[in-house]
Amino acid sequence: MYSPEIESEQVRKLYLLKMSYASKGINKPMTEIVKEALREYIPKAVKQILNSGGSILKPDELEVKE
Repeated sequence: MYSPEIESEQVRKLYLLKMSYASKGINKPMTEIVKEALREYIPKAVKQILNSGGSILKPDELEVKE
């Protein structure tokens, strides 16, 4: 499985977000913050590619659900 490298600055920002949630009494793991970010980013990227005339590999896997 592919294991992406995350820049240390990005890890630090994720940690600060996690701790900011914790200060409000919300236990949100850094992995959940990343999952939320990806859930928002992937459909946006798909739409951007399609709107610019590109095509999507495996569209059934990257389908944008409205």
